[in-house]
Amino acid sequence: MGIVIIILVIIVVGISLFLLFKIIGWIVRKKVRIVWMFSFLGTLGIGMTINTLFFVKMEFIQSEVYPDLYIIKNPVKERSTLNNIIKEKVFRTISVENKKSNTLRFYEYHKGDFGESGTVYFIKNKERRDGMTAELLEYYPEYLIAEYSLQYCSEESAGYFGKLDYYNDRQIIKTDTLLNSCN
Repeated sequence: MGIVIIILVIIVVGISLFLLFKIIGWIVRKKVRIVWMFSFLGTLGIGMTINTLFFVKMEFIQSEVYPDLYIIKNPVKERSTLNNIIKEKVFRTISVENKKSNTLRFYEYHKGDFGESGTVYFIKNKERRDGMTAELLEYYPEYLIAEYSLQYCSEESAGYFGKLDYYNDRQIIKTDTLLNSCN
């Protein structure tokens, strides 16, 4: 069965390449067609750029099963801007919850491929630990963007501090102290 699928894919790719070369050859024969092709491609490029810049917005999707988990869809590319937006979200969240939240986790929106579900899975589902089909957040450390934690200063102290760690490529790149009542 696998060999049949591979042969069909090769045939489809071959036919597609053949048709692509025929169409390109037809376009190149006349100067007017070349102008129309570049006009079409330019308009398409400008349209996609405008759509990306003005209509695709970053959004925080809170998990339905883990209240401390946020999946960030379409994060901004500039890392310092993203960090500031996450910091504002943490401040809003902990002010609403009266600082009772011990942790907040922020992951990038990722749809999995080839057998994995991606971070999208955790919006509506709990972690699953059943053998070959296990889905755990720890399988996606490359999509961890930031993590907020509220910790006590010491075991005897009632003071606490809240720190926000920012991640890039599985490494902590920056830490902000947001709350500090240890002094």
